[in-house]
Amino acid sequence: MPDHSLSPRAHALLTRVEAWSNAGPVRAVMVKVLVTVGGPLLIAAGVAMLVLPGPGLVVIALGFALLALEYQWARHALGLLGHGLSRVRAVVFPREGSRARRMAGLVATAGFIVATTAATSAITALIGTQALA
Repeated sequence: MPDHSLSPRAHALLTRVEAWSNAGPVRAVMVKVLVTVGGPLLIAAGVAMLVLPGPGLVVIALGFALLALEYQWARHALGLLGHGLSRVRAVVFPREGSRARRMAGLVATAGFIVATTAATSAITALIGTQALA
């Protein structure tokens, strides 16, 4: 099974945050409570934003990032997400790809963003008309 650890920069940031949060017992408990409550709330809000207007995937990633401050399983999930996004970026925007291939990746990405935005707008309009009826 491949190692899906965090990047050195992300690991250094988490180490600094852990050192700050563990400076005192009250601070450690407060940070743990805020992370344990706030992380799932962000993830739930992100899931709702997948069908409602808003940056759902970004908010879900932020929820996992918040949970990664305290939980190893969330760090692992965040590492998997980062490696998956790196693979997608390498396929869509290859470094050694031809100019036409890079342009096709750019057009496909823009098309995906436009299509998902249009779908979200259509769903929101449908929900709005159903709520008024």
